[in-house]
Amino acid sequence: MYKITVDRGHALIKIEMRAMLDVADSARLVSELIAQITEARLESYALILDISQCPVQSQDMISAMGQHLTRMKRVRAIAIVTGTMLARLQVRRIFSQPFTRFTSTYDEGLRWVLSGIEPGASPTAG
Repeated sequence: MYKITVDRGHALIKIEMRAMLDVADSARLVSELIAQITEARLESYALILDISQCPVQSQDMISAMGQHLTRMKRVRAIAIVTGTMLARLQVRRIFSQPFTRFTSTYDEGLRWVLSGIEPGASPTAG
């Protein structure tokens, strides 16, 4: 359904979603995410949300995720790896923070959250 990975060295959280989630699933995901951030003692962190292998979610779940995200105060950069344009349009409504970028690949998202390289820019551009 989903997998959360914490990289303490880079203060990086990666969430991979691969299935439909309901409202209760989204609450569990966010609770688990907060617990892992607390356990890792991250003062601030970057987040990569990979939904490229995930089906389009229900509006109820998207709305619930939007409400849960208000609890994430220490995130400094977000990359959302999307597959279909429909998925990108769906999550764009709840991820409106100025430090959020939508990317086509994980590597592009990683460059954004760790180095501030804008998606679509050459990694050697400077």
